[in-house]
Amino acid sequence: MIKKLTQIAAAMMLVSTAANANEQTVYQFPEVQSASVSQLQTLEKDSVEYWQHVSGKELKRGVPVFVNQADNFIRIAPKARFDSGEVFKPHGLQLDKLSVRDTNFKQLPMQAIAAREQMQNAGFSDGSVGLKLGQINDRAMLKTSQALNDNDTYLVHVIEKGSRNALHAKSQFKLKQHQQRLAMQLSMGQKRFKDNDVQLTLLAPDGEQLDVGYENGEAVFTYPLETIGAAKGYYELEANVKTKINGQIVKRSIKMPFVHSSQTITMDNAKIAYLGNNQYQAQVPVQVTDYGRYAIRATLTGKGTKGQRVKLATVEVAKQIDNQDQFMMPFSVTKAAKAPFELMDIELTDQTRMLKFAQGQ
Repeated sequence: MIKKLTQIAAAMMLVSTAANANEQTVYQFPEVQSASVSQLQTLEKDSVEYWQHVSGKELKRGVPVFVNQADNFIRIAPKARFDSGEVFKPHGLQLDKLSVRDTNFKQLPMQAIAAREQMQNAGFSDGSVGLKLGQINDRAMLKTSQALNDNDTYLVHVIEKGSRNALHAKSQFKLKQHQQRLAMQLSMGQKRFKDNDVQLTLLAPDGEQLDVGYENGEAVFTYPLETIGAAKGYYELEANVKTKINGQIVKRSIKMPFVHSSQTITMDNAKIAYLGNNQYQAQVPVQVTDYGRYAIRATLTGKGTKGQRVKLATVEVAKQIDNQDQFMMPFSVTKAAKAPFELMDIELTDQTRMLKFAQGQ
């Protein structure tokens, strides 16, 4: 009779938990899950290309392109611009109106690779045209005789596949709130860059361009960043480098994303209760800095017959939280274990801002 009353009480507690859990979403994994893979802290990339935006006026006058090897590809694409709430689309480019000259205005051989229709068939639907510089010249001038609007914008994109002069970037991926410096190491083989060799552009997740400078291997932000998390996308640093290698000018561009992070949720010690019938419940108090949907994933552990810690079950719970609250984590266990029972491999998630935090981080 006492055993039956205990089971009834346990069932009532589970119902009460569900009612008081503010519409929790609960999921128990079929098998025990291992600890999450450590979060990305740094990012490394290489680039053998560069890009720049030029105006129609500049393209008619001539813009420099920097090419250092025979295997090269130059893509030119019209870019829409926004003015007073209106969208202006530039004229499409005509390949036969483009030419490449050296600094003495002598025409250089070039190969027209792809007109707009061919580029579109290759997956470029932005009105691009493509050409190849037939003679290696690190100070060539790209020019059009086409009648373009002075204020229209065009993208010039130069790719040197397989180049030995690859720009290598290693940057910090996770920037803590209120931190205004982000590590960003740039190199090209043994070449290290001076601060004035590097031009940085910082784009916020909403597309706004922010002030940033480069100082001794760090991106330095003029003002503190505002957007927390990655729900709207990452912040993005674009580095443009121009330097001399073996007497030739080499230009490279690279984009490095990063997330602006803040510890938006913290937890206190969990209390674990046995409800009978191999059912356990962990009560986890939490506090959040901003309203949103949060989740916790954890594995319940107990002591085995030889005193070793045994992983019993993994559960994830999610709910809306405003300020202080608690997760109720129900575990259904099939393995035998003894007290003390503890939670391990705890991961907290701010689902609204797409941030993850390992407990103790």
